[in-house]
Amino acid sequence: MKNKSKFLSVNVARFLMKTVGFWTADTINEQRLLNVIFAYTIFAIALALWIEAYDFYISFGEFYAITYTACSSMPVAVIIMKIIIFLRNRKDMMRLIRYTEKNFWFNEYDEFGEKILNDVNMKGSILICCFTCCVQSTVYTYMLTPIIGILILFVENIGKNETDRILPFNVWLGGLDTHLSPYFEIAFIMEIIALIHSGLCFCCFDNFLCLLNLTVAGQFRILQHRLEILLDKSVLCYMTQDKVCQDEDARETFEEFKRCVKHHRMLIDYVEQLEKIFTMSTLCQLLMSGILLCVAGFQVFLARGIIIRQLIFIAHINGCFFQLFVITLAANEVIIESRAVGDAAYNANWQTLSYEPYKNIRMGIITIMARADRPCYITAGGFFPVSLETFMAVINLRHYHPQNSYSHLSIILLKNNIIY
Repeated sequence: MKNKSKFLSVNVARFLMKTVGFWTADTINEQRLLNVIFAYTIFAIALALWIEAYDFYISFGEFYAITYTACSSMPVAVIIMKIIIFLRNRKDMMRLIRYTEKNFWFNEYDEFGEKILNDVNMKGSILICCFTCCVQSTVYTYMLTPIIGILILFVENIGKNETDRILPFNVWLGGLDTHLSPYFEIAFIMEIIALIHSGLCFCCFDNFLCLLNLTVAGQFRILQHRLEILLDKSVLCYMTQDKVCQDEDARETFEEFKRCVKHHRMLIDYVEQLEKIFTMSTLCQLLMSGILLCVAGFQVFLARGIIIRQLIFIAHINGCFFQLFVITLAANEVIIESRAVGDAAYNANWQTLSYEPYKNIRMGIITIMARADRPCYITAGGFFPVSLETFMAVINLRHYHPQNSYSHLSIILLKNNIIY
C-alpha cells in the first residue's frame, strides 16, 4: 500500500501492534508470521502470569509485600483482559484497520487536509513515543534490580553470597534454589522475556486507540473546513442576482453538501465502531490506572531503603500518569472537534441565502447543527464518556472523592501507620 512510511505515528503504532500479533497481513507469509508472533505473545504473558501468581502467593499475608507485588500484577491482569477482549473483536479490528488505512491515513487530500494530517502525525508521534518510553523505563528499572551492582556502588548483589542475590520477582522452578547459578540466570532470562513483552502489550493497544482518536478528530476538522467554505461561491452568485447562475450553483452546492453529510455520517459510524471495540478495554485500563497510581505512590513513600525499588515505582507513577493523559486527551479531542462541526456549519454564511433554490441547504445545515450538538465520544464500559475531566477525576489533588487516587493513597498510608 502506498505511503506506508509517510507518518511516524502510524509506523510506530503499526510496529507495536505487530509485535503482539494484532495487525492486518498483505500476504499469506505475513499472516503466518503474525500468528507466530501472537503465539509468542500468549507464551510470554502466560509466563508473566505464572511468575506474578507465585510472587503474589508467597507475599500473601504481608501488607507491604502485597502492595509491592500488586504494582506488577495489575498490569499483567489488564493485559490478559485486553487480549481476551480484542480476540473477541479481532475481525472487527482488522476491518477497522483496513478502513482507516484506505480512507484516512493513505487517502488523497488537498493542502488543508495534508496540513491536518501532519498535525495529527506530530501530536500522535509525541504522545505515542513519550508513553512508550515511560512504559519501557519501568521495564528497564525492573531489569536493573539484579544487575544494579555493576553500575553503582551501593548494590544488592556485589559483596554478597550467591544466596543473597535478588531477582526482580520471586519465581518457582520446581523447588530449585533460584539464588544459585545457573538457576538464577535461567530465572532472570525468563523474567526478562515476560517483562519486555508485557511492556509492549501494555502500551500498544492504548497507543493505537490514541492514534485512532486523533485521526478521527482530524477528520472532523477537515469536515469543519468543508462546511465553512461550502457557500463561499454561492454568496458571490447570490450577490450577482443572476438567476441562472444561482440555480446552477444551488445544484452544485447541494451535491457538495450531500457529500459533507455523508462524511459526517461516516465519522459518526466510525466513532461508534471505536466505541464497540475499545469501550471495555478502556474501562479496565482506567480502573487499573487509578488503583496503580495509589499503590505505587504508597511504595514510593514507604520503600524500605532500596533506591532501585523507589525508582521502579516512580516509573510506575510516570507511566500511569502519562497513560491516563494519552487516553483522555485523544478522546477529548474527538468530543471537541465533533461538537465544533455545528459551529463550522453556522459560520458558512447560510443565513444570507434567502433564494428558494438554497432552501434545502439551509434546512440541511440546521440539521447538521442539531446533530453536532450531541458530540461523539468514547465511553468507559458505557458508564461515562472519556475526556480530560476523567483524567482530573482520577488525579485531582484538591478534593476528596471516592475515585480520587490520592485520596485512596491517603487512606492506605493511614492504614499502614495503624498496622505498624
